[in-house]
Amino acid sequence: MPISTPSFGDQDSQDPRFQSDEMYDVDLLHFDGLTPALAEKLLKQLGGGVAEKHELVEGIGWKARIEPVSGGATIHFHAHDELIDDLLRRFELLAERELS
Repeated sequence: MPISTPSFGDQDSQDPRFQSDEMYDVDLLHFDGLTPALAEKLLKQLGGGVAEKHELVEGIGWKARIEPVSGGATIHFHAHDELIDDLLRRFELLAERELS
């Protein structure tokens, strides 16, 4: 099940729960052999939408910045504290499957 849904207008920006960084955690994953295009594809499979091609994917309650590095890519996740563990686990499974 995706961790994102289509936007329904600008209602989220009015809700104080979506304004505070206190409820968000930051983490990262690095994979050798992962290209920005493949990282973007996998993040879209998790329900995200492309905000900046091959650089930033956003979903409801999370966003992920793709950083190309020598030999692979690092994904910097910024997600609601209730989503981040599941998001990291699911991305890791998808990436390992694609890279094996």
